[in-house]
Amino acid sequence: MKALLKATFILLSSTSLMYCSGNKHEHREITPELEEANGIHQKSLDIREEIMDLEKSLKEAEIDYSEAKEMLKLWDKDIIEVPGFEHSHDHGHEGEEQHRKYHVHNPMKPFSDAEHLEYQKVMHDEIVQIQEALKVLMAPKIMDKENQD
Repeated sequence: MKALLKATFILLSSTSLMYCSGNKHEHREITPELEEANGIHQKSLDIREEIMDLEKSLKEAEIDYSEAKEMLKLWDKDIIEVPGFEHSHDHGHEGEEQHRKYHVHNPMKPFSDAEHLEYQKVMHDEIVQIQEALKVLMAPKIMDKENQD
């Protein structure tokens, strides 16, 4: 499964490099695929914000998470917004105001709607894996705290 995700990611990355036009934002009709891609993107951003808190806890506990930190750097570099939803991370769902600590500023990739959807799925799977790795690192600290109480 991991090999498949990496192969998909490499294929999408190489495609984007070949067709990169330099346009920061692409304006096009919102399709169901793009709506789904944006929903997945928003979930990924929610997890990334949770990870920011986990990182703070790991630092405070003096737990080495350098391997996961490198994975996060790559993820941060590769995450992109979905066309038609640029800066949608500045607003909450259903009209609620929400200001994220984490923002995406990477250039848009010239993918088809289906490719945007698949890319967001891969990016979501990766951020979930990183989050799980950080939780595993944090587990001994949580166990120690519970034993002290």
